[in-house]
Amino acid sequence: MTRQRRKVLQRMSIRWRLALISLGVIALLLGAFGFIISFTAENALFTNEATALHNEGHLAMTVLKQHPLEIGRTPTDPQGTPPLNFKVLATILTQRLTSTSTDATVLSLQGNVIISGSDIPFSPPTLAVNPILVQQTLHTSQDNSTYLIKRDAQNERQLVIFMPIVSNHHTIGILQINTLTAPIDQFITTLRWILILGVLGSLSLAALLMFPLISAALHPLVAMEQTSRAIAAGNLSLRLQTLETDDEIGHMTSSFNDMVAQLETAFRRQKQLTADISHELRTPLTALRGSLEILLIGIERGDGTATRRLVSNMHEETERMQRMIDDLLILTRLDEGKAIIHLTATNIRTVVDKVYDQAQQLTRGQTIHCQISPDMPLVCVDPDRLQQVLLNITDNALKYTPADGHIDYVVRSEEADSVIIEVRDTGIGISAEAVPHVFDRFYRADPARTRHAQHVGGSGLGLAIAKELIEAQGGEILLHSTYSQGTTITIRLQAISAPEQPVEKVTQIIH
Repeated sequence: MTRQRRKVLQRMSIRWRLALISLGVIALLLGAFGFIISFTAENALFTNEATALHNEGHLAMTVLKQHPLEIGRTPTDPQGTPPLNFKVLATILTQRLTSTSTDATVLSLQGNVIISGSDIPFSPPTLAVNPILVQQTLHTSQDNSTYLIKRDAQNERQLVIFMPIVSNHHTIGILQINTLTAPIDQFITTLRWILILGVLGSLSLAALLMFPLISAALHPLVAMEQTSRAIAAGNLSLRLQTLETDDEIGHMTSSFNDMVAQLETAFRRQKQLTADISHELRTPLTALRGSLEILLIGIERGDGTATRRLVSNMHEETERMQRMIDDLLILTRLDEGKAIIHLTATNIRTVVDKVYDQAQQLTRGQTIHCQISPDMPLVCVDPDRLQQVLLNITDNALKYTPADGHIDYVVRSEEADSVIIEVRDTGIGISAEAVPHVFDRFYRADPARTRHAQHVGGSGLGLAIAKELIEAQGGEILLHSTYSQGTTITIRLQAISAPEQPVEKVTQIIH
């Protein structure tokens, strides 16, 4: 049954669920409030009635002031023997207290009836109360408000009080006064109906006001649900209307729009990446196919030089595809948190010298200079990863620097705790609009199909990978570029003092 109710609730819209839960909470609070009012009112009326009956008993006892009788508070006095005229006095007392709504009875200490006022016409019937209960009530009574509620022979409720009769400091009897509670019951019944009608009216008014208010409050969520459906269908250009409210829904709307904008950008870049990779792979594959066809048909006619040239071109094209695949694999490992960084205390001059030597083999006429300040401190990096980053940056610089241009490596220390590596080129530069995005994944400043022949672009992954790797080593990478003048990429690394023991630390990149 509980599972079925849960399924029914799950099928309901959030508007109905909120309304039902809210109405349930309001009904519970109003019901509890009504119960407290009803219970408090009934208890107060019964207490007041009991106090009034005690006062009437004390007042009636003043008629017998010439006799040594009085009303005690509790039967703490020792039991005594009633005087010889006790029945006469008890008769006067009961007649004094008995009316059409009240009955008075004098009981012995054992709970037996001595004199009853029920013989008077139209008086309530006498209640027979268990003697043990009488004694318990007397002993627990601390004030004039203690009472019992009992039903008589006619099944009507009566309020009963007990008062000890004392003579010469001895308890000689018990005065029982009972009265019908019908007036109080009728008042409490009327009060309960008023409360019930008030609760129902309040719930009706709450329901009338609640549905429009909930609908208005959930309108942004409804719009978000409709927009998300359209986005799921492929329309990533849709956005939610921005709310000016500083609440959770307003924040969620803003976050939702930001999320969709990032998704749209990511899908657009991935689409562009697919086109770029297709274009990049088509070129080497076409060259490979052409070279293989030439070899197969034997156009080279046994010319060894031509054969070596064809095989060399094929090798270059396979290396180009391998570099692209390696970039994609590195990016995948970075995304999955599986890229391992081996941090060791490294002499920065060793790494830069290796990169400089390799860069000399990659030039297309450009001039390369290397300037390293003396007494450079050690840095805690992964030498292989840092060399990979510098070669990637150098490759980009060579692609976009003309043959008569130059590339400079500048390495210096800064503030005794940082090592700065700058790679400067005098190439075509990057436009101001593209600079903020150069480290974004899949971003390419020049479209794949409109490149200048000399400026062969990559897949848009190199600088993004460089940024991830440098930051994983506790460093920072920045780019400054002026269009048609050149680009400077700055890498800042943390310097360390010379360790007595070799420092080695393995770090796993986790996103």
